[in-house]
Amino acid sequence: MMKKIYYILFLLLAGFCFNSCVSEEEDLFDKSAAERMNEALTKYKAILQDDPQGWVMEFYPSDRSMGGYTYTAKFDNGKVDMTSELSLNSSSGDKWPAGTVVTSYYRVISEQSALLTFDTYNLLFHFFSEPRGSSDVDGYASDYEFVFMEVSEDRIVLKGKKYGNKMVMTKLTESAGSYMQKVLDMQEKAVPRMKMVVGGKEYTVSMVGKLLSYTDMKEDSSLENIDMAYIYTPDGINLYEPLTVNGITFQRLVYDDATGAIKATDADVSFPYPTALEQFCGTTSQWYLSFDIAAGTGDMDKELMDLFSNAYAINKSTQYEEFIGWYIGANSAYPGNDTNPYCMGWESNWLGLQVWDVAYGYKMSIIDEASKKISLQSTAPGINYDFYVFLDPIIEYVDAHSPYTVEFDDDQTPTTAKLVSTVDNKVWFSLTKQ
Repeated sequence: MMKKIYYILFLLLAGFCFNSCVSEEEDLFDKSAAERMNEALTKYKAILQDDPQGWVMEFYPSDRSMGGYTYTAKFDNGKVDMTSELSLNSSSGDKWPAGTVVTSYYRVISEQSALLTFDTYNLLFHFFSEPRGSSDVDGYASDYEFVFMEVSEDRIVLKGKKYGNKMVMTKLTESAGSYMQKVLDMQEKAVPRMKMVVGGKEYTVSMVGKLLSYTDMKEDSSLENIDMAYIYTPDGINLYEPLTVNGITFQRLVYDDATGAIKATDADVSFPYPTALEQFCGTTSQWYLSFDIAAGTGDMDKELMDLFSNAYAINKSTQYEEFIGWYIGANSAYPGNDTNPYCMGWESNWLGLQVWDVAYGYKMSIIDEASKKISLQSTAPGINYDFYVFLDPIIEYVDAHSPYTVEFDDDQTPTTAKLVSTVDNKVWFSLTKQ
């Protein structure tokens, strides 16, 4: 009998608790999930369209190994006008320089969570997600559909639905064109650095393809290779996330017009303005070799000129093309059509109708600053190189005679450089910055 009474009391208590929980849940969620989602979608659509100038989008594609890219976007009832810092060229010769406005469409939809989807083709934004060929359907493994993670009136944080690419949007306070031009100007001023000073300690760094790389010594004396993506802003550089070096944490850096240094806003961290040699090895420009095929001469030693003359003749007889430019430096096809940030490159003119970019990746490294000694080392074939393998003897010749010493016309802002082999001082070539 007592067991039966306890059982009845237990059921009554359980029922009371259940009713209380239901009541509390009804108080907490006085609207259905569908109603709450519809309200969120309406709110997000309104926020996107609210600013007359639009938004800045800081986007980190792929696995962040390509750094971050700045976009602007003006949203209006399903249509979006985008600009980007990307300069893109098509295989047919069409060009979309940085800052070009491209219009496409977007939607804010419900799919388990609220999504912002750019689901009609946009040349600028889908560059990182579209297939690169039949054997590379993932392209650069980047998103075009994003989950809303944080939303306020002036800042939105999004996460890629498929690959988890991060994108942060902030409201523009000026025109998209003005903002983008400031970003491009900063890229020119904040030339890649090769030294980082943190709390008085100096580190050798590399800043190639918007990736800050350096080697740090851990407490157990082991070495750790660090790579941190970054993005250019109108006044400096932002790292993808806070970075701690030598016990000091920093993320946002600004350009100092007085010294040319890039300095952290709230920490003892600076990237000094590069020396002439550092500017050359981390160049954002192309340094050209001059030549006169008819005369068989150029700003280089005779053997190198003969190798080039032979390649020129083969190109003309087999490709019906003529080389009109030859350079070392920043790859003009990166990142749009080549994965090599630096290269030895050629411009090949087909019948006066089409100019083809040809590149072979190169790494330029400082061996000794005092004696201006550098290493030139080929890395991997680049854009269109498979059609121009008759250039191989030139690549092999330059590699075989590395290292080189560099003689500049001006040790502050050099525009010409003469490279002389330390293996054989009869081997040399001169370059002019363009």
